[in-house]
Amino acid sequence: MSRSSKIYAYSISAIGLSLGLYCVFFNLKYIFTRANPAEELAQFGLLWLLYIVCRCFPIYIRDDYAIDMSFICNLATVLCQGPVAAAAMVLITAPFVIEPSPTPDKKFIHIFNTQPIKTAFNTSNIVLSVFICGALFEITGGKVKSLNLPGVLIPGVVATLAFFLVNCGILLLLFSLDKKIPFFSAILKNFFEFLPNIAASAPIGYFIAKFLLMDGGEYLVLLFMLPLMLARYSFVLYLDVKQNYYNMVKTLTAALEAKDEYTEGHSHRVEQYAEKIARKMHCSSFDIENIKVASLLHDIGKIGIDDKILNKPGQLTPEERAIIMTHPQISTNILKNVRLNKAVRTAILHHHERYDGSGYPDHTKGDEIPLEVYIIALADAYDAMTSNRPYCSSVSMDQVVTIVKEESGKQFHPKVVSAFLEVLQDMGKV
Repeated sequence: MSRSSKIYAYSISAIGLSLGLYCVFFNLKYIFTRANPAEELAQFGLLWLLYIVCRCFPIYIRDDYAIDMSFICNLATVLCQGPVAAAAMVLITAPFVIEPSPTPDKKFIHIFNTQPIKTAFNTSNIVLSVFICGALFEITGGKVKSLNLPGVLIPGVVATLAFFLVNCGILLLLFSLDKKIPFFSAILKNFFEFLPNIAASAPIGYFIAKFLLMDGGEYLVLLFMLPLMLARYSFVLYLDVKQNYYNMVKTLTAALEAKDEYTEGHSHRVEQYAEKIARKMHCSSFDIENIKVASLLHDIGKIGIDDKILNKPGQLTPEERAIIMTHPQISTNILKNVRLNKAVRTAILHHHERYDGSGYPDHTKGDEIPLEVYIIALADAYDAMTSNRPYCSSVSMDQVVTIVKEESGKQFHPKVVSAFLEVLQDMGKV
C-alpha cells in the first residue's frame, strides 16, 4: 500500500470503529432503559443472527466480486431500530463472520487469518455506510418503526442509494489512492454492477422489517428466509454449472493445442490479453464474459486444417492460405449445435476481419461488427507476434508497438489500439 492509502485506511478505521463502539454503548443503554427490553433484545438478536448468516454465505461471481444478503439485514435494522442500532449490529457481528474463501490458499476467511487493518477497514466501511444510510432515511422524512407505503418509499430509496454510494466510495477511494484507478468511472461501473443486487435486496429488507413489527413477526421472518436461502442455493448451482462449462471450454482448447508446441497456450493467452483490453475499455461484465469464451474458442476450427499446412515452416502457397482462411467457418460449423451467445459466434467468425475491410471471411469494416471482435483480433495478433511459430520468429516489444500503431485504423480499431497500449504500460511492457 502507498503511504497515502495507509493513512486513509487507518483514518477510516479509526472513525468507523469509534462510531461503532459509541453506537454499541448507546444502543445497549437505550434497550435496557425501555419499559420492555426483552422485546427489543429479541428483535435485535434475530437481526443479528440473520446478519451473520447472510455474511457467512456470500456468492462469489468471480474472485474479486461477491454478493451477499447482508444489506437486507442492514436496511431492516435501520427501518426497525434506527441507524444507531444498525451500526452497532455491524460491529458486534464482525468477530463471528466466517466466509468461504474464493482462492485455494485458505479454506475460510475470518478475523484470525485476516490482516487487522483489513478487518478494521472493511468493518468501519460498513459501519459508516449503514449509519449514514439510516441518518439520511430519517432526514428525508422516514420514521423508524413507521413503514406505511407510500410514505416510506422515497426515504427508503434515498437510504438504499446512500448505502451503496458511501460503501463503494470509501472502498474505491482506497483503490484510487493505492492503485491509481480512475475514481469516478469506477464508481459508475460499480453502480451498474451492484444496482440489481441492491434493488432486489431493498424490498426484502422492507418486508423483514414489516414482519418484525407484527405480533409473532419473528416466526414470519424465519419462514420468509427459507425460500430466500433456497433461491441462493439455486443461484450457486447455476454459477457452478456456468463455471464447469467455462472449464470444459478451456480443457477442450488445451487438448487441441497440446498437439502443437507452437500454439500451446495460445487461446488462453489471447483470453487474458483480450480481458485486460476489455476492462481497460470499461466493457460490461456480460461483454467481458463473451469475449473470454470467444477468445478460448476462436481457433477451434483449425482442428479441421491439415497439420502439414498449419505447421509448414515456410511461406504458404495461395491454395494453402485459402485453406487456412476457412478455419473461422469451420469453427462456427463445429459449434453450431452448442448453445452459445450470438456475440460469441460473431467474434469467432470475424476475428480475422480488419478495420479497413481487407480481412476475412466477409470483408466487414469499421463498425459493421462489434468492438468486441476487434479486441479479440488485436489480442490474437499480439500473441502471434510475440510467439515463435514455424513460419516466423517472435518480434521485440518495440516492434510490436510500432506495428500496432502503424496498423491503427487499418488492421486494428483505433480505440482498441489506444486501450491496448495502456494495457502494455500497466503490464510494464513499454
